[in-house]
Order: sequence, then structure tokens, then C-alpha cells
Amino acid sequence: MQIFWVPLHRLEPDTFFTEITAFQGQKKVFTPNPEMLLKAKDDTEFHDILRAAEYLTIDGIGLYFGFQALEYKSRFIRFLLTDWFFFNILFRRKYLEKKYGKRICGSDLTRELIKYASKNNIRVAIIDPYFPHDLKKVEAQKTFREDLSGKYPDLKFDYYIYKDPQQVGEQIKWSEAKILFSTLGMKSQEQSVIDIMQVCPNIKLWLGIGSSFDGLTGFQKRCPDIVSKIWAEWLYRIITTPRKLRQFQKIWRAVFVFSWEIIMWKG
Repeated sequence: MQIFWVPLHRLEPDTFFTEITAFQGQKKVFTPNPEMLLKAKDDTEFHDILRAAEYLTIDGIGLYFGFQALEYKSRFIRFLLTDWFFFNILFRRKYLEKKYGKRICGSDLTRELIKYASKNNIRVAIIDPYFPHDLKKVEAQKTFREDLSGKYPDLKFDYYIYKDPQQVGEQIKWSEAKILFSTLGMKSQEQSVIDIMQVCPNIKLWLGIGSSFDGLTGFQKRCPDIVSKIWAEWLYRIITTPRKLRQFQKIWRAVFVFSWEIIMWKG
């Protein structure tokens, strides 16, 4: 399945998890959502970075709009069936997952891998963005080790602020970490994976996971499981985030801008 020439892989969560935790070779896992694919549509560099991953999971309910719409070559037919596509997303989730594959969200995958690493004595590395002007983020980074250890006391991890990529790469290279999580945000985190993996053969699993750790450490209120199951994370985030306007803008792009671009896509 492709959206804007980016192939999204149909994966069974259990089989996928078994494959990536076998640690055979170096595997890159990126979790594209509609906002990422919109950027990749016009950014050839980012497009190529995404295509370099061994696994591109389905993250973001808007992708199911794309899968449905792109079955039709006619843009007019896509437009006419828009309400039907959204109806399926709201009320026929099992049908869509059976037809196109199940969602594997970055936040859920991060949580499961952290649990797995804690249980199996696997060391992980985490790189976080350097945002000196975001005072709330700076304060959260000061207590990150303590917050994560409080939730997962058996987890062995190294935590890096991504100021100097070369220095961070050298530090990771000599560590015992097998899994690396990059939280630098869209494109930057995927690029960091490509850059660092060239000098770190010890890392077997590389993931770009955005703000997934914010929910694990309590920096951001985690979406309840029941909300995730009904695919209403977008509504929960608008209601709970302190930066509602910014969140609304992201959701506007992910839902309405993405859907329009899909309808008008020539392929």
C-alpha cells in the first residue's frame, strides 16, 4: 500500500514485534502519520529517508482515508465517497484493519518495547531534542531519568540531549545499548537514525517515535486506552493539551488538508 509514493507495510502486531526483537541485523522502524506523509509529498529528502526504513507502520487514522480513496483513480469519485470513507473510519474500524492492516502507533510500540527491555535486561538509548527556549521541555529533561526510572525501575537506559550529533554517536557507539529511540520530531528523528546508525553497529533496532516518551514519563497526559480503541485520540488531545491552537492546527492538517490532498492526488 502506498500513499504519496511512500509504501506502508501491512503488519500483524505480534509477528512484527517478534521480528524486531530478534535483533537480527539493523532494523529501522518509522511510524508515518498523515502529517508526515504530507511533508514527504513535497520533500524528496524526507521521502527517501522514510523509504529507507525496513518497517513503515500505519500510525494515524487518517491513513485509512487514504487507503480507501486511492482505490479509485477518479478524483470526482473520491470526492463523492468522502462521507462513506469517514463513516468507515468512525464505525467500521475492524473492517478497515482487516482490509488494510492494523495500526501500530509509535506510542504503543514504545511502551511495549520499554516493557520488553526492562524484563529482558536490554539496554536502550534515548535521544531528545535540544530546545533551550522551550522552558517547559528543559525542565522535563532535567527530571527525565528520574521520571522514567520511577515508572520502569528495572530499565537500563542512556539518555542524551541531541546537541552534538557526532559526540552523541560516539557515546552510543561504546555503550551496550541495543535499541535506540529518537524523539527529535518529524524528519529530524528519522534523519538522526540514518546518521547515527552508520557508526553504531551495536544498535540493532532504531525507532523514530516523536513525543511517545512524554506520555510514559507524565510530561504529557497519556490518552486512555478506551479512547485509543475508538480512534478518538485527536479529540482527546484537543481537549487536554495546554496548547490547544497548535494541536488544532496539527489535527486540521492531519484530517482535512491530508484528505483534500488525497482526493486531488494524481499519483
